[in-house]
Amino acid sequence: MSDPSPTTKSSARSQRVLAAVGAVIILALAAIGIYTWRSLGDIEMDTSGYVALVLGVLGTVGLGGGLMALLFASNRYGYDDEAGGVRRRDKRG
Repeated sequence: MSDPSPTTKSSARSQRVLAAVGAVIILALAAIGIYTWRSLGDIEMDTSGYVALVLGVLGTVGLGGGLMALLFASNRYGYDDEAGGVRRRDKRG
């Protein structure tokens, strides 16, 4: 077996650094969220607050899912191939 090329090693290292930075950002956001939640104290939320919370979460998840579906469909059918300046060859020949 041959050793991985320097480009492969560099790419793997940059992916690890990117993953570590992403993890730090997620942990920082979680810490900020927990601090904010605790600093609010005892706040009661009525039914309309819970309805707004549920609708907001469902709308956000639906929007994210819809955009991801459009992304996968665009990739599958090649709608955005010409935008990058590279044309894919037809799979049939």
